[in-house]
Amino acid sequence: MSKDPNTIKTSEHEINEITIESPKTTEPTDISQILADSHDNILPFHKVIVVFLALASSLFLSFIDQSGLTISLPFIAKELNAQETISWAGTSSLIGQTTFMILFGRFSDIFSRKYVIILSILILALADLSCGFATKSYQFYIFRSFAGIGNGGIMSLSMMITSDIISLEQRGVYQGIMGSFVGLGNIAGPFLSSGFININLENLKCWRYFYYLIAPLLIIDAVLLWVFVPFTHHKQDFTKQLKQIDSWGFLSSSVSIIFFLIPISGGGSTFNWSSPLVISFFIISFISLIVFIIIELNFAKLPMIPIYLFHTKPSLTFLFSHNFFFGISYFGMLYYIPYYLQLIRGYSSIDSSKFLLCLTIPTMISSFIGGYEVSRSKRYWYVIWTGYILWTIGICLLSLWNEHSSIVPIIASLIISGFGVGCIFQPTLIALQAHSFRKDRAVVITIRNMLRGLGGCVGLSVSSTILSNFYIKKLNSSEGFKLFTKSEILNLEREIYTKFSLDLYTSKQIEFLKRIYMESLKNVFYLWIACIIYCLFTNATVRDHGLESIDGEKKSDEETSSNQEKA
Repeated sequence: MSKDPNTIKTSEHEINEITIESPKTTEPTDISQILADSHDNILPFHKVIVVFLALASSLFLSFIDQSGLTISLPFIAKELNAQETISWAGTSSLIGQTTFMILFGRFSDIFSRKYVIILSILILALADLSCGFATKSYQFYIFRSFAGIGNGGIMSLSMMITSDIISLEQRGVYQGIMGSFVGLGNIAGPFLSSGFININLENLKCWRYFYYLIAPLLIIDAVLLWVFVPFTHHKQDFTKQLKQIDSWGFLSSSVSIIFFLIPISGGGSTFNWSSPLVISFFIISFISLIVFIIIELNFAKLPMIPIYLFHTKPSLTFLFSHNFFFGISYFGMLYYIPYYLQLIRGYSSIDSSKFLLCLTIPTMISSFIGGYEVSRSKRYWYVIWTGYILWTIGICLLSLWNEHSSIVPIIASLIISGFGVGCIFQPTLIALQAHSFRKDRAVVITIRNMLRGLGGCVGLSVSSTILSNFYIKKLNSSEGFKLFTKSEILNLEREIYTKFSLDLYTSKQIEFLKRIYMESLKNVFYLWIACIIYCLFTNATVRDHGLESIDGEKKSDEETSSNQEKA
């Protein structure tokens, strides 16, 4: 057999290295298509399983890291004396995730998917270890932002590599299984975190053991990926590779995102909305966004975000917008449901984790069933519709929650929402790939994840602002001054995200606090409900043309698989 540099070696059943070398006689006219083609690597079943399990384990650990934080927030706030700013723990992670998410798609196209995902895992491992050693709140927030960078890379690259090695027709099943691993991570994270906390409730440092455990597991997973994941890349000079990076696009987008999210996160609490700092941050963010769009349209050889993706097809545009809006609701539920259970209902961290099972287990089940059904029927439309209808019903049931609710409406809303979430997350990704070109596959995944992360970041920030502002307003009302002294009110404002001690207050004071907490949180629920209702109604614009990308990925994948079988 001749050693043609353009030959993909998977036909010889070797997955150690796949190198695509462009012809020396002609210069490629569409570098994005050349780079995308260099990563196509449909593997036989027995090799898919090995690679897929290595990728799924990465995603599993990533979501353990993200979901475990939600349970430990009150304890972290108390130890680091960060009662007023602890909401930044989640926000900083999502800022890091959202800012760098754009970079992963093109980086993996230019260099290698394998190298980028391993780098992301190592960043997350180092960040988690650093979180365990943090002694100041600002240190913890910085390390969580780096954890967000690592998590963003893992989420994007695991989906990209899955898309590279599995045909679009079969991708529904595997993406569904991937969603199940996400659900498992969301189950394991809270239980691991609460397990360490409950070792000794008096020892505020117990939450640190969670991060000491995750870091070495991530290192082991990085080794597994190094061994089993195929190395694919477009062989060219390293200097040429660096020149293809849209550095000015990345810089302008990063400035726009960061200068937008910081005032959104701190407005009304850390910063005054009318302050010159907040206004100047928004102006810088807007100008940077305009600069980014100009760069992407006119100057970038390999745009970080091709602008045409947002205006060529209404279905694609609305699918992208859905990820932003259901990101607001989904991340909000993960962070604020434990808040409701612990601060308002008085449940322990381990009991809060048990309630979250009602959300995560249905998500895991419906993700697998939905993915299988998409692959079986070659359609995604009715699976996504089912998801939005269920999620709308479940999230509307949150309006029935109060400080004295029985567990029935709580469990019912979580279970119904969970089944809805599982039918949406992975099928919408498949829908996005079916509505886009093969050359944009990696970019579409990163844009989807970035918008979902951005939605989560904006959602957490806006939710925090709504809750804290409404709570402080009620606390400083005439009723509040009748029950508390001025110094007590100031102390309660500082400890808004900390579980208050029942021993310090009378039954009447406790009843008042729980009531205003619940009223404040209900305003947050209404934000989530509005977002999901938007997704439900605008889903009518999405057309289902089957599991075939615009330029015929289905045909290409079938031909590749057929050639490999013959070989």
